[in-house]
Amino acid sequence: MTSDDEFDDYEQVLRPDRSRRWQIYLLIILVALGVGFALLWHRIVITVESGEAGVLYRWLSGTEMSRIYGEGLHLIFPWDEMYIYNVRLQTKERGYTMLTQGGLPVDLEIAVRYQPDVRLLPLLHVTVGPEYLDKIVFPETEAVLRRAVGQYTPEQVYTSKRGFLESIVVSSLTSVEDRYVIVDDVLVRSVELPPAVRLAVERKLTLSEEEKSYEYRLGIERKEAERKAIEAEGISRYQTVIKQSLTEDLLRWQGIQATRDLATSPNSKTVVIGSGRDGLPLILGSDR
Repeated sequence: MTSDDEFDDYEQVLRPDRSRRWQIYLLIILVALGVGFALLWHRIVITVESGEAGVLYRWLSGTEMSRIYGEGLHLIFPWDEMYIYNVRLQTKERGYTMLTQGGLPVDLEIAVRYQPDVRLLPLLHVTVGPEYLDKIVFPETEAVLRRAVGQYTPEQVYTSKRGFLESIVVSSLTSVEDRYVIVDDVLVRSVELPPAVRLAVERKLTLSEEEKSYEYRLGIERKEAERKAIEAEGISRYQTVIKQSLTEDLLRWQGIQATRDLATSPNSKTVVIGSGRDGLPLILGSDR
C-alpha cells in the first residue's frame, strides 16, 4: 500500500470525529445561547401591564423621546432598559405637622389624587424620574399647605372655613401640573389640634350652636306673639262689627227662628210659647 492510500484511510477515520466535534460545538453554542436568553429574559421580553406605560432608555442613544410604549409585550436589547410607569389615577396619603396663625401646631392627614401626564411621560422621566411623587407632588403640596395653613386660626383650620380646601386644591394644581403630573384633587382627611386647643375650640363651637338655638327659639316666640296680636285684633274688629249690627228687631227675629227650629226638631221636648221683657219667646229654665 502506498503512502497516499494510507493518508486517505487516515482522513476517512478522522472525518467522523471532526463532524461529531462540530456538532458538539454547535450544541454548546445553542445551550449557551439558551442559558443566556433564560438569564436575560426579563431584560429582553418586557411586559407592560394594563394601566401602565413604558419609556425606553437606549444604551447608545439615550432616552427615546418620540415613543411611549403602551400595554402589551415588547422585545428590546438586553443592554437597553425599559422604565414602567403606572399611569392610572392614584391616591396617596401623608401626614404633616404645620403651624397655624399665632404659631399653634396642627396635624393634617392629606390625601393627594394624581396621575402622570401620559403625553409627556418621556419628559417626566428625563426631568424628574420614577420618584416624582416624593420629588414634586408631596413637596409642592406641602409648601402650598404651609402657606395656606399659616393664614388661618386653629378654629378655621379645624372647621375648614373660608374655602380652606378649595384654596389648597387650586394652588396645588397650578404648581404641580407644570412638572408633567396631573393633580386631580387634594383632600384633608383629618385635622388634629393639641388637646387643650381642641377642647377650647369644641367648647366655643358648642356655645355657638346653643346661641343659634336660643335665637331660633326667640324668633319662634316673637312670631307667635305677632300671630296672637293679629288674632286678637281680628277678633276685636269682628266683635265691633257684630255689635254694631245687633239690633232689637234682629234679636227678636233670631229668637223666632230658634223657636221654630226647636219645634220642628224630632227630639222629645217641651216648648212653652210666651214672651219675656224683651219680647223673645219664654224658654223653661230661663231666669227671665
